[in-house]
Amino acid sequence: MKHNLKDIHQNIKDLLSENEELKNQLFEANSIIEAIREGAVDALVVNKDGTPHVYSIESADYTYRILIEKFGEGALSISEDGLILYCNDYFSKLIDVPANKITGTFFNEYVESTDDFAKLKASLVNGPSKGEINLNVNGKKVPVYVSLTDLHPNVPAIGVVITDLTEKRKHEEALVQYQQKLELKVNELNLTNTNLEQFIHVVSHDLKEPMRKIISYTSHLSDSKSELFTESELNNLRVIKSSVLRLNSLVDDLVKYAFTATKDEVAEIDLNEVVNEVRDDIELLITENKAEIVLDTLPKIEGSKVQMRQLFSNLISNAIKYSKNDVRPKIIITSKIVTANINLQDKEFYKIAIQDNGIGMDKIHLDKIFTMFLRLHMRNEYSGNGIGLAICKKIMENHNGKIEVESSKEGSIFKLFFPVTD
Repeated sequence: MKHNLKDIHQNIKDLLSENEELKNQLFEANSIIEAIREGAVDALVVNKDGTPHVYSIESADYTYRILIEKFGEGALSISEDGLILYCNDYFSKLIDVPANKITGTFFNEYVESTDDFAKLKASLVNGPSKGEINLNVNGKKVPVYVSLTDLHPNVPAIGVVITDLTEKRKHEEALVQYQQKLELKVNELNLTNTNLEQFIHVVSHDLKEPMRKIISYTSHLSDSKSELFTESELNNLRVIKSSVLRLNSLVDDLVKYAFTATKDEVAEIDLNEVVNEVRDDIELLITENKAEIVLDTLPKIEGSKVQMRQLFSNLISNAIKYSKNDVRPKIIITSKIVTANINLQDKEFYKIAIQDNGIGMDKIHLDKIFTMFLRLHMRNEYSGNGIGLAICKKIMENHNGKIEVESSKEGSIFKLFFPVTD
């Protein structure tokens, strides 16, 4: 009995000694782990027989450790078989798993497609490997960009840097949705434009045909049957004919304006040729008014020749039409290159100035003259529908340019700005 009691005391003593030794080992292990987390030492975790073992290397660079811990991307080191030896706080927060539960597990546990990650690892034989994969933790998928670096021979491990692509993917998806909506709107707009063109053709034809008949019959009645009508009735016929002629002109101008809303096929255009062709077109108007046109050397631009002829025809015709009664119309067309900010483009433009010596315009009207149907004069003073300058503005917009005007009692200057192309 005494012998047994002695043995029990010895066993207790041995257990207390062993317990103290275990406490010291635990304290040392905790100190090492704490030092690792604080950056005082570096460490590797190796999983042997299901038990993780921590091996520390003292005097690691503290600055680099803190850098990795505070890194704005995920950072890990893994063994060749994928065991996670270390991860920083960013990666822990990214997958929403505590860092101490990540270390000692395998990286493949957090990867949606292990085959994709295996291919990236296999590519390490050719140097650093990069690519996109998806992480999947408890059903939470995170798209990431992974960069792998072989740390051999300095460290028997692989460095992994992970960039979260969640926001990037959201922006990409939003952009794709926006592009799809934009394409849908463009298709709807193209369909609308096509329908509008067809509508314009139909309206133009259906309106002009009865107008031609009205003009024809009123002319016939007033010319060949005038003896059958009183002077008042003949005057009524003349009013009808005049009104229909104005309506016919209005339909023509509306069709012109509608078709300047679309851009024609772009080609190189010599504006000197355009102005000379316009001269030929309105030769009778020039001759009747004894107008003089002084033409500077004009540039070549990229655009629609049809619309350029319409543009210069409107402006030159207006300059002649709105001339002073006792002054011979004189139109001076000049050109120079200027730097200007137009349509949010700060670049070089050809500035074409068309100056006349006509009646001019009041300054209070200058910001409105390019508005549809705006007339500054009575119809009995000057003809027109108030569409010509609106057409000019639309043509300049089609050519990524701008039209401006200055005016006084001495006349007006219309300024056309065309982008200089290389």
